[in-house]
Amino acid sequence: MMRFAQQWLLLVLLVAHVAAADPAEHFPDDTRFFVSIANFKSFQEKLAATSMGRLWDSPAMANFRTEFADSEQDFSARLRRAYGFDDKQLKEYASGRLSIAGLESAADELSMSFLIEMSAESAQKMIDEAGRQIVSDGGRASNASFPIAAKIYDMSDDEQVLYAYTDHGLLISGDVAIATRIVSGWADAANWKSLQSVAAYQRMTAAPPRDGEADVRWYADVIRLAVVMNKKEGTVSSAHPDRPPFPLRHGFAGIQGIGGFGWIGDGGFDFLNDIQIDAPPPREKALKSLDFVAGDLTPPAFVHDTTSNAMVNRWNLLSMLSNIGDVYDDVTDAPGAWEATLGDWKNDLGFDLIGGLLPMLEPEIVTHSDYLEAERRERTLIAIPIENPKVQERRVASLIYRFLRNDNKAIRSRLPRQKFDLWEIALEDKQGNSTFTRAGIMVADGRLWISTHATMVQDVVLGSQGKPLAESQEFAAMTQRMEPWTTEQSFMRGFVRGDRDIRHTYEILRSDGLDGLKQAESMYGNMLLMLLKSDEDRPRPDTDFSKLPPFSEVQKYFGMIGSVGNLTDSGWTIVIGAYDREQTD
Repeated sequence: MMRFAQQWLLLVLLVAHVAAADPAEHFPDDTRFFVSIANFKSFQEKLAATSMGRLWDSPAMANFRTEFADSEQDFSARLRRAYGFDDKQLKEYASGRLSIAGLESAADELSMSFLIEMSAESAQKMIDEAGRQIVSDGGRASNASFPIAAKIYDMSDDEQVLYAYTDHGLLISGDVAIATRIVSGWADAANWKSLQSVAAYQRMTAAPPRDGEADVRWYADVIRLAVVMNKKEGTVSSAHPDRPPFPLRHGFAGIQGIGGFGWIGDGGFDFLNDIQIDAPPPREKALKSLDFVAGDLTPPAFVHDTTSNAMVNRWNLLSMLSNIGDVYDDVTDAPGAWEATLGDWKNDLGFDLIGGLLPMLEPEIVTHSDYLEAERRERTLIAIPIENPKVQERRVASLIYRFLRNDNKAIRSRLPRQKFDLWEIALEDKQGNSTFTRAGIMVADGRLWISTHATMVQDVVLGSQGKPLAESQEFAAMTQRMEPWTTEQSFMRGFVRGDRDIRHTYEILRSDGLDGLKQAESMYGNMLLMLLKSDEDRPRPDTDFSKLPPFSEVQKYFGMIGSVGNLTDSGWTIVIGAYDREQTD
């Protein structure tokens, strides 16, 4: 009996060791981007069971699924064109882990390589199918050499694709030279340095934040990755080819890496992501601005349970804006511009940002949004407490007055029972386009209020009635779920009601397309437009968004999202968890 127990314990330890094997050992230490899915087949099945998976597969989305599959944005189609395979083949043939690594090619571009665990028989089927697809797209078999048996194809766009079955699985690469280096490294273990040896990667993976293997793990060397991507765009100086581009060269270059873990359908969450930012001390310049301040993260009473989203941040505002000058200089392409701008404000307007306003504000920012259904209007409000408001409210209001008094587009008004003005201003971009035509700013109730819409400042300051979010059942449920990741070093807590938060952007996108978002005066709309911005290498999406179903038919699929940010010895972690509405009722 004892012998059996010993053998069983040995087997358990062996299995645990095998399960914990890090796929990063198969890629070199200069890997710039890395993602690994523990089991692609189960990953797909878990995704399908989530609220977003059920939404995508729902009858209501049938027309849009067809539209998206025929568009240039479809992931499967882009994968087939570039490498000859798609996610459907992965789901059919992959039996275990899928790893993807991005390395710099000789052409100063990011080239992707895939390592997929599967049987030799499945690999051969996938290679044959991919070969036929590549040839049908205009490619042809190549005579290029490789250390082991492989199929290499010359693509119609002068790129190459390699398929080779190895002891570690099926290797697919968009660069034969990179694939050769990887395979040669496996054969020469004494001289092989893998991604596991990188200090930032070690710090982020040394203590997994949960028991058991994550469904997804990822890592990015963001500084070098930015250099590679900007070389392609032609924005890296030929005199300094390895210098990080804006805004990374000033302070942010201290970020050694960003990575994390992800779980699907685990612990009561649809999705749970632990994002880690590795930036060990000492921190200087812009990076120093991210030395946040831990503290109470309870939403104030003016944030009601009707909010679409709410976030409480404990940030060091003075450090943030004091150390952001170099980044501002890069934006304006004018060294000394930040200092000169602050000087102009102080001398011409009497507005001292660093020495005047910021020391009077407490290190807390509360942000929340709502949606006025009758007006189809999404509004966002920022509130910053004033330190010792009995003394300093008037001083803050005076500084705001000096800053805005010469703005001929600004409108002042006085609300009932309020001592200071409500300013309506137009927020404009560099081209003079107004992102928000009637933004608002005001000092009242011991806070500085800034909003995308002046009406929201007015509603909150005049005391619109409602139950505080902090007392709601939904917020309590989210707080309880995120409790395991909340510590004494937590500096941020976020709360999102997906069914409310996404509605405005969704309905505008469905009714008016991307052009409608330009007029929507929506924070989400503006972010989406930036993500979908077209250029020479990235054409404007051709998707017909009118084929999305009415929001009422899909609202039930958008659930709750919570987040917590924490300080660590070597940087920060941000944990984001999402679960569907059925679990909140």
